[in-house]
Amino acid sequence: MTKVFLYCDESGAKGYANQDEASPGEVGVFAGIMVPEECLATVKPTFDQIAARYRPASGKLHIADLSPEQQGAMRNELFAAIKNTKLPCFWYAIHVAGLHADHQTFSNLLKQQGEALRAARGCEEPRIKHGSPREEPASMHVELFSGLYSHLVAFLLERGRQGEDIEIMTDQVDTPLVKRFTVVARDLLDSDPSVVKRTGYDTIEKKVVTGSITTTVKRPPELDFSPLVNSLSIVTMPDSDGLVLAADVLANSLNYLFKHRDADALYGPLNCMDAVAGHPLAAHLDAFFNWGSGDCIGDGIYRHPKASA
Repeated sequence: MTKVFLYCDESGAKGYANQDEASPGEVGVFAGIMVPEECLATVKPTFDQIAARYRPASGKLHIADLSPEQQGAMRNELFAAIKNTKLPCFWYAIHVAGLHADHQTFSNLLKQQGEALRAARGCEEPRIKHGSPREEPASMHVELFSGLYSHLVAFLLERGRQGEDIEIMTDQVDTPLVKRFTVVARDLLDSDPSVVKRTGYDTIEKKVVTGSITTTVKRPPELDFSPLVNSLSIVTMPDSDGLVLAADVLANSLNYLFKHRDADALYGPLNCMDAVAGHPLAAHLDAFFNWGSGDCIGDGIYRHPKASA
């Protein structure tokens, strides 16, 4: 049994799927730096010392408050530390327009299903009345975290790791968001039956009734990853932490890279090595032995509507 820490932060677009892009090709990015427990005591002081050198005499360290020269110097120091310590880096990015387009498709489907059901019933009132299905737009922040955590799990899986204790170390995040992060992380490897309960009103017997649907997933032995993660915790860290600062700078640099893509790449895939080939830490972002055939969520389901076929 071993332990790894993922120091992470986000940059770029936030909000929910019911919001469209504010600029062509706008993206949200979540980035992280993985540190095995046995390396933490050795590498962490280096990053903390860099953060301390740029921290103001009072108040928090805000990168935007530094001069362009200071920002560049701090970024170079942090990137040099990552290179020297040979820490693997991860990222996950999603186009705002792609997340929004998927939300619209789902909303339209709900509307069509409702209209078809009403047409099939005609004027007849249903015996069991349910409330209207609630439309909950996906959170960009949560979807990004889900993708980033999936990449960490894939990295550990490629290396045959088992029984890992994982600690996600991130900047200050609201408690409800931390809970949602925890849910999506555990759902990734959870093969237990899923139960959805629903309540309705029986118009004949004049009483509230309940029902449920149970979904069971049966995976073949080669896809049973359940022993991989022994425990998961998400810890919010102060801005003085050097590794969280490094993750913040990494996320911002990736967002900058995506913002300044050439016109022919503006709507293209984000979660592949080609997308970050121009980044100073490209070798550390190339974390997998085999990248497979591409990302089916961020660059598939959430692909930009203007992406080339």
